[in-house]
Amino acid sequence: MIARRFTDARLCSLIIAIVAIGYVGEAFASEAVWLADSRSGPKADAPGESKDIQSLRRAAEEGNALAQFNLGLLYESGRGVFKDTAEAIKWFRKAADQGFDEAQYALGCCYNGDDGFPKDPVEAVKWWGKAAAQGYADAQYCLGLSYFAGEGVDKNPVEAAKWWRKAAEQNHAGAQYFLGLSYSLGLGVPKIREQAIYWLRKAAANGNENATTALLKLGKVAT
Repeated sequence: MIARRFTDARLCSLIIAIVAIGYVGEAFASEAVWLADSRSGPKADAPGESKDIQSLRRAAEEGNALAQFNLGLLYESGRGVFKDTAEAIKWFRKAADQGFDEAQYALGCCYNGDDGFPKDPVEAVKWWGKAAAQGYADAQYCLGLSYFAGEGVDKNPVEAAKWWRKAAEQNHAGAQYFLGLSYSLGLGVPKIREQAIYWLRKAAANGNENATTALLKLGKVAT
């Protein structure tokens, strides 16, 4: 059985253009490469498909969205099949068109242009938006970053903060960090020190080291 990927195991590589604003600007810039690809493991160029992959392909061709998504992952990574970005996009799209949120998120990451995929920021935002509307936290986080950077959409810090809040409320550490910085600077939200500390502490508790650094700069500890 092909396992669904962990949502934090495949993140993309959009570079955010941010003007440094004191230490907070430096903290933003330190996460500029904000979706690093952490896939690992060997990639096999198999001349023939295993029975498991053949079964997966049959299910995908019959319209099973989860099978389509997982087949897209195989083509994306080159595990068990020849790596093929076009095939990966094709199967992700089939699942995404059925409303499969993780496939919509993955398709947005593809169009972010990482790992040899075609870069199309407008398409990336489109598919992240669909997944975000379904409550998918990683997509909400990506959408917030897109609005903040003006990648695929007009720059809009209010929209950025809105989507970061939605992800932050689902305990997404990256979104909590950026929301905390937004409150610290008054970007898209009022400048409220207490809210900045609140969200930065949550991010730090979830392992975001930059949030810990930001708290130290604010004279607070990550508790």
